[in-house]
Amino acid sequence: MPMMSGISSALQALLTHSQVMEITEHNVANASTPGYRRQSAILTAATPTPIVASEHGLGAGQRGSGVTIERIQRFNLSFFDGRYRAVTADQNNWQSQSEILNQLEPMMAETTEDGLLPKLDQFWTDWSSITSDPTATGLRTVLLEDAASLSLAFNRRANQIMQLRSDQNLAISSQVEEVNTLAGNIADLNAEIMKVLSVGEQPNDLMDKRDLAIDRLSELTGAVSFDQKNGDVLVSVGGHILVTGNEAIQLHTQPNATDTSINDIYWADGQQMIPTNGSLKGVLHVRDTILTGQLSGLNTLAAGLINQVNAIHTTGYGLNNATGLDFFSGTDALSISVNTSLDAASVASSSALDQPGNSNIAAQIAGLKTVKGMKGNTVTLNEFYNAQVTDLGAVIKRATDSARQQGLVSQALGDQRESVAGVNLDEEAANMAKAQKAYQAAARIMTAYDDLLDLVINRMGRVGL
Repeated sequence: MPMMSGISSALQALLTHSQVMEITEHNVANASTPGYRRQSAILTAATPTPIVASEHGLGAGQRGSGVTIERIQRFNLSFFDGRYRAVTADQNNWQSQSEILNQLEPMMAETTEDGLLPKLDQFWTDWSSITSDPTATGLRTVLLEDAASLSLAFNRRANQIMQLRSDQNLAISSQVEEVNTLAGNIADLNAEIMKVLSVGEQPNDLMDKRDLAIDRLSELTGAVSFDQKNGDVLVSVGGHILVTGNEAIQLHTQPNATDTSINDIYWADGQQMIPTNGSLKGVLHVRDTILTGQLSGLNTLAAGLINQVNAIHTTGYGLNNATGLDFFSGTDALSISVNTSLDAASVASSSALDQPGNSNIAAQIAGLKTVKGMKGNTVTLNEFYNAQVTDLGAVIKRATDSARQQGLVSQALGDQRESVAGVNLDEEAANMAKAQKAYQAAARIMTAYDDLLDLVINRMGRVGL
């Protein structure tokens, strides 16, 4: 009986350390697998047996019965996961804003000669030039051409901002589709994990896949997760449940009620989905706040220019005595244009009939450059737009700097998480060597018992042979 017990202990050691080597090999194989968390066999001494009278049912005794694997531990800290996901969500929010705004900046072209401010300055200069020679047809023609160029600059910027806003529909739809896919995967993994846990196993690899999906969900929406006692996780976005148990709530997009050119995100119950963080929040913020503000500012500037110039121009007289004509037509940046009824002779520069050398009207319009007629008569047209451009530059810089800074924090937290849960190949090599030595020792014990059994079975009772 003791010999058989020893053989059993040696066999148990062989099997246990063989599994330890398999676990170590699994770690090494997945050293570069995204989301993988290293695993380790937690060894424990098997229940000891009595030295004598084991058949009497005395229970555990003092004779050791070998080693066994209590469980396979997965190295993961929820505290690190929560911090890491919050920071990466913030980083993706700023990164999305930065990427879209960096598309807007060259559209505005305010650092080039094609900027709106240089064209506006040229417009005032053309009127000022007419005051020096009101009867010069060439100067009037240049004015009309520069005014048309100014109008087209307004039109182009308004069109590009509107197009950039509508372009975000594709990005939003793509990300919503990814959110639905991830939510479905998490729900399926919840079901599988609970099934494995119910039979006493530890579904470490399935948990890795689920955590990786939650990481990505957080990057997209700022989603947060809550571990449940039965092994599943509950995922929510902005206080609304996205995944519970093996059920995933689907999202969808539909046109905005007041602006059908853009799409909004809705839950299955009809509530509008408002991401708390992540790339979706960044896209929606730029689309609905920054781009809308830029377009509104352009429209306000265009309307101010139209109204202020027309208010003076309609009171003047052209070389042909034409009067009462608007210089600009349209009401906003998208529709502003030079009045098609105007030609060089009908451009009003005189304040009186039959006085072609009179340049009072031209001087008044040129003087609009310094008239504070915007924002409650506190700033000029140029100052109004210059402030808007300055604000946009500050917003772009803030988004770019924040994305970079949060990226550094995210990297640091990721490194901390990896130091706890990631695979260290040097450490795994040491573990492999240790398990190998233990396996070899157990195998040597088995060989010793084999020799003893050979002596008992094949050589006892053969004295003198």
